[in-house]
Amino acid sequence: MTTTTTSIATKQPRLLDAFKQIIAQQHLAHAYLFAGMEGAGQLDLATWIAQRLFCLNVVDGEPDGTCEECVRIASGQHPDIVMVAPTGQSIHVEQVRYLKAEFSKSAVEGNRKLFIINDAEKMTASAANSLLKFIEEPSGNVTAFLLTTNKQLMLPTIISRTQVIEFPPLPAAVLQQTFEAAGISAKDAQTLRHLTNSLTQAQALLVDDWLPNAVDQLWQWFQQTVKGEPRSFVAVQTRLVGLAKEREQQLVLLDLIAALFQDLLQLHFDVDDESELSFGQYQSELTTLTTNLNTTQLVAATELGLSAKRQLASNISLQNVLEGLTLQLWPIFKTNA
Repeated sequence: MTTTTTSIATKQPRLLDAFKQIIAQQHLAHAYLFAGMEGAGQLDLATWIAQRLFCLNVVDGEPDGTCEECVRIASGQHPDIVMVAPTGQSIHVEQVRYLKAEFSKSAVEGNRKLFIINDAEKMTASAANSLLKFIEEPSGNVTAFLLTTNKQLMLPTIISRTQVIEFPPLPAAVLQQTFEAAGISAKDAQTLRHLTNSLTQAQALLVDDWLPNAVDQLWQWFQQTVKGEPRSFVAVQTRLVGLAKEREQQLVLLDLIAALFQDLLQLHFDVDDESELSFGQYQSELTTLTTNLNTTQLVAATELGLSAKRQLASNISLQNVLEGLTLQLWPIFKTNA
């Protein structure tokens, strides 16, 4: 097996088998949206498909990984495979115009072209709208792969015009073992595997104890919020906003908030396995809280937590997102005040 094949076979064996069949039957669609957690294998699978389509020595449906075509694809040097990624925080309309210009050209060396858009959720609205025409009216032997870790941030018009492939999270036990083997504590690993499948990203979140500090500060804010305490509103500016100055940190902070409410829901429905929780160290306190709340309240709180990330994507500041969330949560949790 090639390195790429081994990686995707380990992460997503069912999806690998599915695309082997799709390619063998020549049923490859013109546009796919690969959606899943960071590190779930979206780029690995897109790379494997490219190698499988261009490989000079396919054996039993597998690219050999050593021919000139496979090597160039692995190094990002193949002229008929164009990849776009964010410059700064976004993928801009100029980058999509470049893609569209490439779409209209014939393949340099063969009769097929592939386009891979990494972090596709970071396309600006104008960039995403600019891409729609190709997706609606593809020309020639062209396939586009849009890769995302946040499908909810994609324009509905893009989603509706692509074949969406959901990448399930990697098995919890495997991730826990992988993270712990890399020197991450069991407690931190338990939280991290609900945030990412990527060891690299997990390690980055632990630099300067960022994640443990974020969990601690979030828990203090949460305890104040569920009691309707005004200081929870103040804590947004004095504690939480300063934690997340970088965009990626802001997204992770909102993911942690959503995970906290999902823990509440799980405990409400008697999923009491601590290892399944993002905030397992607070299981006792969370369990006590669920006894004072009904399903409607918990679902409402969870939906607010999930919607916060979409607000941030709409260029609302983190402070405004969190302050608004705090004010909306107070009446939901008023029975616990």
